[in-house]
Amino acid sequence: MLKFQAMLEFDTQNIKLGLERVQAVLVKLGNPQEKFKSILVAGTNGKGSVCAMLASILKEAGFTTGLFTSPHLYKWNERIKLNGKDISTRDLKRITKEIELAMGKVGLTPFEIITCVAFKYFAEKKVDRVVLEVGMGGRLDATNVVTPLVSVITNVDYDHMEYLGDTLEKIAYEKAGIIKHEVPLVTAEQKPEVLEVIRRICDSNDAQIFIEPANKFAVKYLGENLFSPLLGPHQRRNEAVAVKVAELLHIDKSTIKKGLKKTKWPGRFQIVSRKPLIIVDGAHNGAGAKALIETINEQKIRRPLTFIVGMQDYKDAEAFLKVITPLADHLILAKSTHPQAADLGTLSVREALKEAKKLKNPIIITGSLFLVADALKVARRWA
Repeated sequence: MLKFQAMLEFDTQNIKLGLERVQAVLVKLGNPQEKFKSILVAGTNGKGSVCAMLASILKEAGFTTGLFTSPHLYKWNERIKLNGKDISTRDLKRITKEIELAMGKVGLTPFEIITCVAFKYFAEKKVDRVVLEVGMGGRLDATNVVTPLVSVITNVDYDHMEYLGDTLEKIAYEKAGIIKHEVPLVTAEQKPEVLEVIRRICDSNDAQIFIEPANKFAVKYLGENLFSPLLGPHQRRNEAVAVKVAELLHIDKSTIKKGLKKTKWPGRFQIVSRKPLIIVDGAHNGAGAKALIETINEQKIRRPLTFIVGMQDYKDAEAFLKVITPLADHLILAKSTHPQAADLGTLSVREALKEAKKLKNPIIITGSLFLVADALKVARRWA
């Protein structure tokens, strides 16, 4: 049986986009993905936050709610949640074994396996609603075997270009592959060239499109400002998307408001210490870096600032650092414990924090959720 902690090394290796393998295994399992109603969320950035908001709102509405996201911070169990609680290790191992038996000679990737585990688990638990985060792209992603109640594309920007294409139009085409016949689509995307692609595919599928141009200060819904605890102007855009989806699902304003307030999504501009001020953020591409800078400015974090940055070797470090560097009075390059961490620097997070503390500045730790995970293990000790 696969050992999920060991599989961490291979989570972003041997990627094989396509639905045929997953569909073949799901047939053997009795097509569990057809036994619950879902919301499917794609996008370059923000899709995890939108998923967390929606799951919180649906739970508040009284639905038994499943949530499937990626990657995880510490363990694979985090990717599959039922009413906010991680799948047990016992259930994870049990269902994984069932899927391995169903696989036979079909070679699924780790992401495809965990996706099948999620579908089987949610079907077993007879969940009312499941919020699914697309892993990569959309059209050929393993999650795209469902026909959701609502589809979401948070935004489209440059990331995973080796798989999705080297232009925004090509990437948008892959993301828009989740659009289904007569299933409404909600997006916060504003770029004309991207919207042209999304509109075209919506039109060909008779899918109504809802574009949410959020106010960066608040999401106004039925005369009231609504907020989640997540910080940053980009989170207002994510909130606007989540609120629109909830409206399409006929959830009332009071429930939406309460659900948003209860949203939990660690590692996203999370303040883990006040003295010294230590903030962790999972931004990992150019667009994410811009959102991080916007949030630093919005929260009036005083300079000078010390950044600890570490990234994965398959990410565009140059694009990320180009955005971060102008605000980084001190830049410390670190390396997470993940096997695919880029060799930007040789310091561990613990060593980098020790050096950063000497400077007596606010500390921002960013570049990878895997680096954030390492930081969360040690940062609170510096409080």
